Amino acid sequence: MTAQPSAPAQPAPSSAEKKGHEGEKALNAWFKQHKLAYVGICQNKNSFATLFHGTAKRPDFLLLLPSLGMIAIDAKNYTPSRGELTLSLEEELKKALTFERLFRLPLWYAYCDKGNMGQNWYWISALKALEVGEVRDGSNGQFLAIKMEHFETIASPKDLAKLYTHTLPSLEKVAAGV
Repeated sequence: MTAQPSAPAQPAPSSAEKKGHEGEKALNAWFKQHKLAYVGICQNKNSFATLFHGTAKRPDFLLLLPSLGMIAIDAKNYTPSRGELTLSLEEELKKALTFERLFRLPLWYAYCDKGNMGQNWYWISALKALEVGEVRDGSNGQFLAIKMEHFETIASPKDLAKLYTHTLPSLEKVAAGV
């Protein structure tokens, strides 16, 4: 019997990666609990085209909203600080917008509300995050600080309808004739 070559060893996940996996697992459980039509996307880097390596965001899920269409979702497991949640400008948002442009699918961030054991989620579209977030400099580069008031709280499937009324501030100005 000949030995099969083994796959190269993967580095141990960082604490940020572990935290991210916990957020993905919690959102997956929430989708299952509410019997939503979704697809979990394998995050193994070898399962994605090279296009995604450093250029475009790999969402965690695709969610089908019947009669409306599909959206991409990236689960986050961050704790609000001073009434804000954050996103890395380079590593997250620019790649998310590249994904949207290439695939013509809106990408949403879903942040776990740990205070409610993952039953409530704070959602914001990548486009709105870019528009309302305040750019700041941090030890790991620039990031966006986004006030909680800009997020939609999603606690049940019926709350997902809020995503289609989740407007960008500049669109409100256009509609008002400003």
